[in-house]
Amino acid sequence: MVNLVLDPGGTRLKFARSAGGPLQSVHALSWSALREAGAREALTGAAPWLLDAKGRMDLHVLHRPDPPAAGPDWRRAITDALPALDVTWNVIDPFEDLGFEMGYTDGRPGGDRIAAAIACQRKDPGGSFIIIDAGTCITIDLLSPGKWRGGAILPGLRLQAAAMQQAGLPELRPDAHQNWPAAAQANGALGTDTLQALAAGIAFATQKSTEAIAREFKAIDPCAQVILTGGDAAHFDGVGGWQTFADPNLVLQGCVTLLNERNP
Repeated sequence: MVNLVLDPGGTRLKFARSAGGPLQSVHALSWSALREAGAREALTGAAPWLLDAKGRMDLHVLHRPDPPAAGPDWRRAITDALPALDVTWNVIDPFEDLGFEMGYTDGRPGGDRIAAAIACQRKDPGGSFIIIDAGTCITIDLLSPGKWRGGAILPGLRLQAAAMQQAGLPELRPDAHQNWPAAAQANGALGTDTLQALAAGIAFATQKSTEAIAREFKAIDPCAQVILTGGDAAHFDGVGGWQTFADPNLVLQGCVTLLNERNP
């Protein structure tokens, strides 16, 4: 039997094999690729080992709202794309057996934020963490020993760039290495053409906003270490001059941790 954990993010689906231990074979594909290339072609293109997979496969999807970009039938499309497999869908609810107190006073935060916190807390139960998840949205959360205290949500870099493009401005995009244009020094705020101005208002300013929020959290919990995850995590490396630690698969690791705990 194969266990697959899935994190349906705002712009892409991340998934990985799990065999009772650490993550294996981590993959990602965009929702547009899943729709336009066809589910089977997109899945096997991202994870060629699926071509040879047979028997039973349990798919464990993180409990969070389906993103609009995924479409209403993405689970069915994946099931149909794997005809050689006996596919069963399961839900990982990170709010069961959290292991720490929740600081929200109304409603629930996104399951991805809590899965990332679980990954940190299980690795270091007595540690404090500022968790920066730079994806479709940028979330900045504070986890102190025994309590997830809340955080902030900012629009992600790609979301901001897309909004500017819809307003008729040029498209700001990362380079081939997925690095966003932003000067680290003060002159990063001084764009001398439109694209530079967009880089100042998006890439540079978002760094500064993230740094300011993290600095406030540092004032609350001075022992907190900064953890980066998400597709644009590298853009925030060393934010605030602090030592930062990157784990691009923190949310999936939290999912696998819960799966292993609940199915020893």
